[in-house]
Amino acid sequence: MFQSKFAPGVIIAALGCILSGAATAHEFTTTSSPTDVKPGDTATFTLDSSHIFGSPEEAEAAKHLSATLITRDQKTALDFKINPDAPNLIGTFDVPETAAWLSAHRLPVVWSQTPDGWQEGGLDQHTDAIAAVRYEKFAKHLVGQASGDGADDFVGTPIGDKLEIVPLSDPRDTAIGQDATFQILLDGQPLTTTVLATYGGFTDTPSSWAYASETLTDERGSGIAKVRISAPGMWVVRVATDVSDQEQGIRGHNLRATLTFNVAD
Repeated sequence: MFQSKFAPGVIIAALGCILSGAATAHEFTTTSSPTDVKPGDTATFTLDSSHIFGSPEEAEAAKHLSATLITRDQKTALDFKINPDAPNLIGTFDVPETAAWLSAHRLPVVWSQTPDGWQEGGLDQHTDAIAAVRYEKFAKHLVGQASGDGADDFVGTPIGDKLEIVPLSDPRDTAIGQDATFQILLDGQPLTTTVLATYGGFTDTPSSWAYASETLTDERGSGIAKVRISAPGMWVVRVATDVSDQEQGIRGHNLRATLTFNVAD
């Protein structure tokens, strides 16, 4: 297994360029604040699209997005709007008593590579394009109580995203210097892939990561990834893969998934 706990960000950024032809795409994440909010209180969630985790860069088109609060008992659609103070989208939710997921989906959108750069729309709209790719993004964020009442069982159950990062235990309970463990699934099946991770404030270099590893197979199955939690704060784990697209003229379907969680001091 390849892994790098403290490799320079530029090195891991270069690795990201190898992973997919979509290396320049923004990463889609959802987080919430404040991080110390209590169950029953109202918290704010954000939907970010950026090259530097924790630094808002552009707001995705709301028509392409959905957000859902998932608890053990129900799923609740969440409203969101343009943030007047930053280039992202925001909404509010009531923090549940138990562990829960904030789940967001950036619907599949076709982009074409033109002489003027990547533009939304297919080859029928951009006749001078050399390629068109469909991009779809999934984001999960852990909220609610971090332990007790079967929290690990809940967070370790897939929510059904096409590409998904599934914790094998609640990563918020991970001690600094220890590994958080995940399983990567594509269409519900283990995926062999590269896993990237970082935390807010690690670097100002775009598309750079604090940690990289390859999935492995052990007694728990395949598609297993370990991420060394080297600092407190908000963490993001990210995976990407390409699958074939059924539409003629579309080079491929690029899938990206992120999972965010806060690790206390």
